[in-house]
Amino acid sequence: MIETLQPPQADFLRDESRRTGQAEHIAFPRTEAEVLTILADARRHGWPITIQGARTGISGGAVPDRGLILNLSQMTDIRVTDHTLRVQPGATLAAIRAAVPAGFFFSPDPTETTASIGGMISCNASGALSFLYGPTRRHILGLRVATAAGEVLDVQRGRDHAEGLRFTRGSLCGDLPLLPRPAVKNAAGYFVEPDMDLVDLFIGAEGTLGIVTEATLRLLPIPGAIWGLMAFLPDTAAAVRYVNALRPPPPPPDHPAPESAARLAALEYFDAPCLDFLRTHADELASKNIAVPPLPDGTACIYAEWHAPEDAAAEEAVMAAADHLTECGADPDTAILADHPAEIEKLKIFRHAVPELVNSVIDQRRRTHPDLVKLGTDMAVPDDRLADVLALYESNLAASGLEHLTFGHIGANHLHVNILPRDPADYAAGKALYTRWADQVIAWGGSISAEHGIGKLKRDLFRQMVGDDTLAHMRTLKTLFDPATLLNPGTLLD
Repeated sequence: MIETLQPPQADFLRDESRRTGQAEHIAFPRTEAEVLTILADARRHGWPITIQGARTGISGGAVPDRGLILNLSQMTDIRVTDHTLRVQPGATLAAIRAAVPAGFFFSPDPTETTASIGGMISCNASGALSFLYGPTRRHILGLRVATAAGEVLDVQRGRDHAEGLRFTRGSLCGDLPLLPRPAVKNAAGYFVEPDMDLVDLFIGAEGTLGIVTEATLRLLPIPGAIWGLMAFLPDTAAAVRYVNALRPPPPPPDHPAPESAARLAALEYFDAPCLDFLRTHADELASKNIAVPPLPDGTACIYAEWHAPEDAAAEEAVMAAADHLTECGADPDTAILADHPAEIEKLKIFRHAVPELVNSVIDQRRRTHPDLVKLGTDMAVPDDRLADVLALYESNLAASGLEHLTFGHIGANHLHVNILPRDPADYAAGKALYTRWADQVIAWGGSISAEHGIGKLKRDLFRQMVGDDTLAHMRTLKTLFDPATLLNPGTLLD
């Protein structure tokens, strides 16, 4: 069951971060029982265990650091039960979507549809629709988790919870540390709060507390109407004004939004260099049957999507959004409207193609500089700092001369600045910028990781964000679940 890692298996030493590690052994279990057998062998030999799924992560969490690779990509069973799915961790997002019963959908939508659900749970993945529906955490009803000691914990939302900060599950009991968490979109560190559902402890823990062997997913009814609008703004400042005009204020607790109203489901951003990048690679995209719509020169772009019970409500919301374009100095006639699923998909699909194009460019440059990797931020800030963080990025990048493009989830003040270094000097300059930005984002009360997790690449930034005391509390919690610290060494924690 456990194999010696062979040279043809070298791909399993890396993930989409382009970082490469080392390991001596690899295993591909198909069942929970096989996972437990492999864990027993690893304990007996004292092997560190790196847990992998589809290896689509970009923070290096699936890159091994010696020992055994436990690859869960063969655990792909999916079972439909009423309006939920029970899935093994290797099931991909694409396979899950294909299995969802008619009339329902699974809302987490990270860029890679080849991502495995185990990996999505590991870093609490989100995507564009998380603006309305929240990240993966909100759509997990239950988990089966194998601990390093070989015990399987069954945790169900609403059934298994902490009493204050005290918890008991299976043979494990102890106190949860109350860990600080920024009041922004955040996927950095363990999720802990008093009286919490224990299922949430393992979501976003990056495989450091246990190995998910099965998950129960919550499905949602498909909205009656889905409309999208792609709008072009004259500059970044206008784009920020437009976002602030579209974002709804939170409804008063005693006056929730009426069920008949349209709800803003996604709010995405592409800067002018990003649009230029797409134009440059239009032929490459066309070869993959991805059409780039007309993109006006010198503009920033906002994509907004509304979900509503019926077309009339969605249309009303889109017309109001068009009025805001005029207020923000944009030409409504350049906007692209979509009110059919196929047309909406055309507007969204090239957004998902951008990271793949970036990786392709970096891979070409690695032929000359093998150690070169892209630099991509994953930081989020409070609402009142959105304009400030975009101004910071743009001014620093303009002065640097680095090739760059910015896109992402502007509705949550969560943007991905991608720096495409041409050589090691560019990489060093970009790394210095990244560190400077992290300092400021932390000072503003933001997060250095809003959806990709910490992995092995952001540990120093994570330490800077939470401090040594929080890391010590996290290590204490990890030791309770993993006394020999075998699981995912070097991921999240030193």
